[in-house]
Amino acid sequence: MTLAGLSLVLFTMGATGARGQVIYSTHFTGTFTLPFEAQWGAMTLPSGDYTLQYGTQDNGHGLVVVRGTAKGSPYGMILAGPVGDVSATRNAIVCVRKGNALLVRALEMPAIGESVAFRMPRGVRLMANRRNGRTNTRPAEASTLIQLVPVRLNEK
Repeated sequence: MTLAGLSLVLFTMGATGARGQVIYSTHFTGTFTLPFEAQWGAMTLPSGDYTLQYGTQDNGHGLVVVRGTAKGSPYGMILAGPVGDVSATRNAIVCVRKGNALLVRALEMPAIGESVAFRMPRGVRLMANRRNGRTNTRPAEASTLIQLVPVRLNEK
């Protein structure tokens, strides 16, 4: 029974051929210098120079490809949240502080009129103390340290 099921899956994968491939359309490419270590999804990025590409897959989901320029630097693909209206005036990566760590939360791209958000790493919740010392609250209700990292748009 298991062998029959596996054979069916392999046959289906082979039959889809090129249709099973993901098509990726690039909308934005740029470079940035990260002056600190940051967590971007499951990836930890050390300080340094990076390139990024933002685009959409054929299924409409956003995807950011990040690549360090130094030898041995990290490389990764991060799924982007829903496209929103851009509120920034310059292209930038938006980071928030969680203890001693900085987490990438959004990519603002006014050059193309879009902004995308990223999920927090598993198990991380942003909380801040209220000024009156009572309980913790969500970041929208408290001041949170936000760090902007400018992204230089690559010209074609």
